[in-house]
Amino acid sequence: MINQIRSSASWSDNLKARKEHLTALLKIVDVQTGKTTTVQALTINLIKNEMIYVEGKLKGRP
Repeated sequence: MINQIRSSASWSDNLKARKEHLTALLKIVDVQTGKTTTVQALTINLIKNEMIYVEGKLKGRP
């Protein structure tokens, strides 16, 4: 298997694209009105935690 070397620019671009995707998912799942189910609440929390992780990676924190 051949591993390609990723440049830091492509790595940050991938993280930015991942963050945009998570933001779009959050808009789909997050319900502003009405009753939120347990699965929705867990999904929303998971997406928010993943976004925090991606933002940390973009800022350079381990």
